Amino acid sequence: MNKNDKIFVAGHNGLIGSAIVRRLIKDNYTNILTRNRSELDLTNQAAVKSFFDRERPDYIFFAAAKVGGIFANTTYRAEFIYENIMIQTNVIHCAFLSEVKKMIFLACGDVYPVHCPQPAKEDYLLTGVLETTCEPFALAKIAGIKMCESYNRQYGTDFIVLIPPNIYGPKQHYDVLNAQVLPSLISKFHTAKVQHSEEVTLWGTGLPARDFLFVDDVADACMFLTSAYSDSDVFNIGTGSCCTILTLAEIVQEIVGYKGKITFDKRKPDGVIKKLLDVSRMNELGWKHSTLLRDGVEITYKAFLDEIDKKEIRTSQICQTNVCEKDTVALKTISNNNGNVYANVQPNTYKGRVVVKPWGYEFLVFENKVVAVWLLYIKKGYSTSMHCHSLKKTSLILLSGNAMSNTFLQRRYLRGGDAIIIEKGVFHSTKTLSDDGVFLLEIETPPNKVDLIRLEDRYGRETIGYEGVTEMETENLNEFNYFHYEESSPYKTYHHHNSRFSVTFELFPDSDEFKRNFKVRGGELYTSCKGVLFDASNTALLSEGNTQKADILKNAKGLNISEKTILLKSTSKDIK
Repeated sequence: MNKNDKIFVAGHNGLIGSAIVRRLIKDNYTNILTRNRSELDLTNQAAVKSFFDRERPDYIFFAAAKVGGIFANTTYRAEFIYENIMIQTNVIHCAFLSEVKKMIFLACGDVYPVHCPQPAKEDYLLTGVLETTCEPFALAKIAGIKMCESYNRQYGTDFIVLIPPNIYGPKQHYDVLNAQVLPSLISKFHTAKVQHSEEVTLWGTGLPARDFLFVDDVADACMFLTSAYSDSDVFNIGTGSCCTILTLAEIVQEIVGYKGKITFDKRKPDGVIKKLLDVSRMNELGWKHSTLLRDGVEITYKAFLDEIDKKEIRTSQICQTNVCEKDTVALKTISNNNGNVYANVQPNTYKGRVVVKPWGYEFLVFENKVVAVWLLYIKKGYSTSMHCHSLKKTSLILLSGNAMSNTFLQRRYLRGGDAIIIEKGVFHSTKTLSDDGVFLLEIETPPNKVDLIRLEDRYGRETIGYEGVTEMETENLNEFNYFHYEESSPYKTYHHHNSRFSVTFELFPDSDEFKRNFKVRGGELYTSCKGVLFDASNTALLSEGNTQKADILKNAKGLNISEKTILLKSTSKDIK
């Protein structure tokens, strides 16, 4: 390649694509083409054709794909085969039409038969059945390999296929359920470390062995082949050696600095016990990897921390907080010293009222006999008092911004999309860390304002109960973005959207309406305001007043309700 050749990196925001872009920039290539999905949808045939007609790239590094771990592959089988085949079909055909000089097509080790000899040679393609959990993705990639081979044979194109093993490095997906194994481990151990968890549970037995290749070595292999080889062929790349999941977990645990225990849930699938690629063909050409596993994991974890600091990573969390001895002692001390806390005059209903607080404001969004849902706004630099509710459980959902949740046991850093479930009797406070304040939902189970007890309060309200009518605003409610939902009888949805978050209430009068209308997407948190959600085994996945991530519900089989149910769905715009 010449330094001014037009080079299209398909999938430049992904793990491999971003590494290729870094390498091209490092090597002083000046004409790099990249497009986000919002700019170019590679599943859209007309859009891809128009892009190639307009830009006519000289070289292509084809790293675009829909990827994921065991959970994602087994759950989103249709998306994996459809999207990958569409992307490959459009790009490969248009690369031929526009007379691209050379294309490097990235496949994956899953294309080899599940029971093929180890290490897998390039000649083993299509010699047996595929591993079940990743079959749709593997079939799509095999179709891409055969497309490259067919175009090379019929039209003399120079499309080279590269098959890497498990890839890791900066710019990974760290969602625990959808990520591949190494980024998932980094996320799990980091979360356990910051939350002071005593144990981390991993899927399977820990015995499966895999080859893990650092992503910059993949980029190096791509660059090597553009200059060292020109023919129709398939090449494996990798380190040539395996590491068990247990050994990998111990390496990640050490580098992250997590001091707790590792356990394995043997009820969960392992996948294939051993996957290793024969890399002798690439080695004979003169290419070998250069990054050791431990070094690569250290680089990757540092990148993970940097991405968190830059807010480039989003991993939702639901935290559980339980009563400790200090809570019990503090509650007893306050009760002995203060007797009955003074309660201001309360209205018959909080509907149509905004409670003005020293730290901001709050208002009632929904209430029934089981649950009350309040929206809170905490101003920049302010915090709630250190308080507890002795008679009810409280769930806090951070809708936008950054906040610090403090209890006697621990201090947690929360971001939009996170939730913390606080058991009754736990003293807690929430402090704003955002310049524009934070919005939260507070779900109280059962509804109750008379059990508020403050341990300390910077605003001098230790012996004063919940605010009375004199602290409540009933005029100009639009200035507070006021909204309210009323329960009804038939199926009904209510939506509230703004630039920072969205809140939806959905009422299902019976099981038939639930089956007909309930849909789980992604990135949301679900709270039951009435009723219980069960799976096919009659296990309660979401009970009244509790909050659950969308992924848990999306993966459940036979989800259903037994009675009238009201679900609250909250989405933070902080999660991209």
